[in-house]
Amino acid sequence: MNKRLFFALNATDPLAETFPPTFKKLKINADRREISVKWVPIDNFHITVSFLGDRPEEELPLIAETLQTVCTQFTPFDLKIEDMGAFSNEHDARVIWLGVQKKRYLAEFKEILDQALLEKQILTKPDERAFSPHLTIGRLRNPRSVKDMISPFKRKSFGKIHVNEIVLYESNLQGAFPVYTPVLRCPLTGEEEAVEEASPSLFY
Repeated sequence: MNKRLFFALNATDPLAETFPPTFKKLKINADRREISVKWVPIDNFHITVSFLGDRPEEELPLIAETLQTVCTQFTPFDLKIEDMGAFSNEHDARVIWLGVQKKRYLAEFKEILDQALLEKQILTKPDERAFSPHLTIGRLRNPRSVKDMISPFKRKSFGKIHVNEIVLYESNLQGAFPVYTPVLRCPLTGEEEAVEEASPSLFY
């Protein structure tokens, strides 16, 4: 059986404490403007690193092994979360996002991870899109202008997240929108930790 998989950074902590007041105001702004948005639950907040697509379930041990090897080369790091915007743009929005610091260390992690996945033929081709880390917080049912709705939160700082693990998520459509379920977690241990202490935790 195939699973739709992607690697991401969990961004719930500390946003679960700092973001709810902004989230509440944002939802009120959307309701006032009659903009229909499917909001991402805060406990599903994540920053996508690499998208694997539909992969057979029997590949999970190889995926876990590949991720573990890469994670032993990197130590935990912080990322600032600030600004709010939309894709494709604020005047024709389908996705509302929070900005994520474009840290070179994160880009290096993705580069090395993607190369390892390509070598193991888990990825079939390189990601040709420029890596633009972001945190999706809502998806619009129909494209609309959200410029006025999000303007109070532009350039606002939402704190920072501490990245100490990489999570493999499974994506499942429920209705028109996806639901994300963690499949495995792998800690960033750096070279000073023993490999056996970095074993990823499969959730089944």
